[in-house]
Amino acid sequence: MKDRIQGKASELFRRYGVKSITMDEIASQLGISKKTIYQYFADKEELVSAVMDHKISESQSDCLSCISGAENAIHEEFLIQDRMLEHLSELNPVTLHDLEKFHPSAFRKFSEHRNTFIRDMVEKNLHKGMAEGLYRQDIRPDILSKFRVDSIYLSLSSDFFKGTTLGVSEVHQELFVHYLLGVASPEGNKLIHRYLLERQHKPVVPVTPPIGKTGS
Repeated sequence: MKDRIQGKASELFRRYGVKSITMDEIASQLGISKKTIYQYFADKEELVSAVMDHKISESQSDCLSCISGAENAIHEEFLIQDRMLEHLSELNPVTLHDLEKFHPSAFRKFSEHRNTFIRDMVEKNLHKGMAEGLYRQDIRPDILSKFRVDSIYLSLSSDFFKGTTLGVSEVHQELFVHYLLGVASPEGNKLIHRYLLERQHKPVVPVTPPIGKTGS
C-alpha cells in the first residue's frame, strides 16, 4: 500500500504539479481513505520527500545502466537522453517550481542530486569522449559539465515556458542536440547524425567529405 500511495502521488505531481494535489485527491484516485495514507506518511511533506528520494534513486540507477550498456561516450548520452525523454513526457513544468516554493527540503535533495551526481556523470562523459576522439580536445569539461546540467534543468523551468506552446520534451531535445554538436569532434559529429537518424527510423546515409577534401 505504501508503494501504491507513493506511486500515485508521483504520477499526479508530475502531471499537475505538487501544490494542486491534495492528500484527499491522492486518496480518491486510489479508492482509499485519507486516514490510510496517514498510516504511512505523517503529512504531505513526508510524502513529497519520499517521492523525491525514489525519483533520485531511479534516476541514478537509470544513468548507471545506460553508462554500462553504451558503445561510446556519445551513445551513452543518447541512451540517457532516451530515458530522460520517457520521464519528461508527462512532466508539468510547474512541478519543480512548486517544489522550490512549497517544499524546500525536497527541492534541496533535487538540487544536490543535480549538482553532484548529474554534474559528475556529465564531466566523466566529457573526459571519456575526449579520450575516444569523439569530443574536441580543446573543451573544458569543468565548465561544460555545469553548462550541460544547467541547460537540462532550463527545460524544466516553468518560467521558460511562459507565453509559449513549447513542450518540455521538445525543448530538452533541442538543447541536447545543440550541446552534443558543440562538443563533438568531426568523427563524433558523424556518430551524432547516425544516432539521430536511427531514432527517426531513417536509413543511415554515409557521410562523405566534400569534393576536393580527402580528410587528411
